[in-house]
Amino acid sequence: DGGGQQILINLEDLQPDDLEGNPSLLNLLRSLVGGGYLRLGEVLGGRGGGGGGAGGRGGGGGRLGGGRNNPEPEPAGPPIPEPDIMTQQIATDITAASKLIVQKPPRSIRRMVLQREINERPAFSIQARTNILQRYIPTIGSPLFEYADQIFCGQFSQQGDVYMSACQGKHLRLYNTDTWAKTKDIAAREIGWSIISTDYSPDQKWLIYSSWSDYVHMCNVHGEFEIHDSLDFQPQSQRFCLFSIQFSPDSMEILGGSSDNHLYMYDLSRKERSLRVSAHTNDINTVCFLDETGNLIASGSDDTLAKIWDKRILGKQSEHNGCVGELPGHNQGITTVSSKGDGRYLITNGKDHCIKLWDVRNVNPPGSTPPVRSSFDYRYGIRHADLSARRSPNDKSIKTYRGHRILQTLIRAYFSPAATTGQKYIYTGSYDGSVYIYDVLTGEVVKKLSGHASIVRDVSWHPYKSQILSTSWDGSVWK
Repeated sequence: DGGGQQILINLEDLQPDDLEGNPSLLNLLRSLVGGGYLRLGEVLGGRGGGGGGAGGRGGGGGRLGGGRNNPEPEPAGPPIPEPDIMTQQIATDITAASKLIVQKPPRSIRRMVLQREINERPAFSIQARTNILQRYIPTIGSPLFEYADQIFCGQFSQQGDVYMSACQGKHLRLYNTDTWAKTKDIAAREIGWSIISTDYSPDQKWLIYSSWSDYVHMCNVHGEFEIHDSLDFQPQSQRFCLFSIQFSPDSMEILGGSSDNHLYMYDLSRKERSLRVSAHTNDINTVCFLDETGNLIASGSDDTLAKIWDKRILGKQSEHNGCVGELPGHNQGITTVSSKGDGRYLITNGKDHCIKLWDVRNVNPPGSTPPVRSSFDYRYGIRHADLSARRSPNDKSIKTYRGHRILQTLIRAYFSPAATTGQKYIYTGSYDGSVYIYDVLTGEVVKKLSGHASIVRDVSWHPYKSQILSTSWDGSVWK
């Protein structure tokens, strides 16, 4: 999610001997590609490469010099199987939420309605309603809004009465979800490249946004007059971005994951940064609170690790700075950590094109996993190998979900709503312009919602209605 101009050149007429006999040219190209200023239309000797993609933003992505983008050799030995998810607590939780019996076909809706009408079952229980609603996943989509700029963020509020979109054109737009009338158009401040991350406060009063800037900005959601506060996170680097921000459950603090490998905490009552903790060895792309207590935090980084933190000892004189566990398993950077909200289960979305489901009670000890630093830059090309195909011996994830593609931007993923689906699904955007919906228990793609002409970076499922809104780099919001 970094900015800057990119130049696409075609090296079709450039031969390997031309570079081997010209070390100055070779060093120049290495520097340009390594710095992200140059995309290679064709890589010499078949190293890396890759075709185009949605919106023509694909292109070759190999870096010159030894073919460092080639797939790593797979470890020897037989594949390591995943655990049986049906023996996990999450299977019990999902089936109990809707009274589904997974081993048998679910009861027909016709029979359920008939039983209610003849007073055999006087009213639908919450579980029965969830049982019915989770069978009706939104399928028919159409453009709801279209803008001239790439859209990076789009989310329903927790009550579902407000929808917010944020774009590269430095605007946050709020809509009434009953009428879809625009209620606010907020001109964002101090934006470098784009608005990168947003969040609503749990008390429904505020929204925040971040960009390539030292500041997070906070605005009121409701009210005739606009409040627009700048919150200085006081980083110690000149070029700084909070790639992910989130309100604490009590709406009194803001958690951030940054480009300087640190976790940040901002105290809204004191109007100052309260914590800055070294947390990873590469960019922290995503953070979240795990439950309503606010005591447990998850982070995900380009060092390929997700980590669990105890906020009560975060940054204090404790071993590992308050980290209480690591979740190795991805072999590329992580774009999303998203909690089920129960303090137990977490999903991670990775640049190795897969989502993983974790039980945070079963983690590796902090400091036990050497971080992986890959030379592959997902912004500038497609890696041919299926990076997610083999399970690491240290991988304690419960389930892995494959089908979507993660390239060029921090594509987010979430659990489906509890009220209407019992959190039976996981959904995510994708590089191919689609929304993928996975069944948590089977791992199958139950729906692929297509229509966008470019990357779907963010997607939001209404908490109480059968509506999914997706935001794309093609400048549109689909419903």
